[in-house]
Amino acid sequence: MTPSDARHPILTVENLFVELSRKKAVTPILQDVSLSLPEAGMLGLVGETGSGKTMTARAIIGLLPPGVHVKSGSITLDGSELLVDNSTAMREVRGVQIGMVFQNPRTALYPMSSVEAQMKRVLRAHLNLARPNRATRIHEYLRLVGIDDVRRVARSYPHELSGGMAQRVVIATSLLCEPTVLIADEPTTGLDATIQRQILELIADLQARFSLSVLIITHDLGIVAQYCDSVSVMNEGRVVEHGPKRQVLKSPAHEYSERLIAASDLRRIRRAKTSEPQ
Repeated sequence: MTPSDARHPILTVENLFVELSRKKAVTPILQDVSLSLPEAGMLGLVGETGSGKTMTARAIIGLLPPGVHVKSGSITLDGSELLVDNSTAMREVRGVQIGMVFQNPRTALYPMSSVEAQMKRVLRAHLNLARPNRATRIHEYLRLVGIDDVRRVARSYPHELSGGMAQRVVIATSLLCEPTVLIADEPTTGLDATIQRQILELIADLQARFSLSVLIITHDLGIVAQYCDSVSVMNEGRVVEHGPKRQVLKSPAHEYSERLIAASDLRRIRRAKTSEPQ
């Protein structure tokens, strides 16, 4: 058992069923999904496109698409049930306790507003800060994610930013209210290899610095091997395997996990495993 797996789980999903209702047809989307994110740990939710990873994240933050709803199950954050019929309460959870980094920063940012205007809206919605303190906090968090020219970036519109810079802005925005949990859904999609690594290193650095609990959604087992403590493997709307990273990567219990590992860059996975302290 890794140290993170011995920690108290801050976020748990238990027996979650999600379905799509369209006219008289009902289609299962998630079936009996259970996972746990340890406090101050990093859990990798891995699987192929369409396996249900993003839908699981959207269920956690209460942002399911139209026609999709939770049929049954439980989602708790630090012991409090999130599956409650209270949209105001869920907005507070989303904005304050759980930060979300979506896979495409271009769609996560509103194209008609400057970076500063968008970040100020988040602060006005969730934190009672005096107006002069809002700009100070925004600049502080832009610096925190590795942006040097914070005044220029704050004045910029999304289309004026590179993909990597836009994703840094999204990460900064997600952390403005100091959440305890960060969900990063394929945070390197569309970025070149160098920028991908920078974004992953940034998330790992922030996780360690602030003891964040991070759920990172990916199709890349190499990312799991290098950055995560534990892993949940999804296939066709189900979690087929969950456990400490070393255990799952070294001795997978499910044939689907074996196929994912076989299709991955095994050199990176083995290097990550052998570099860990025994």
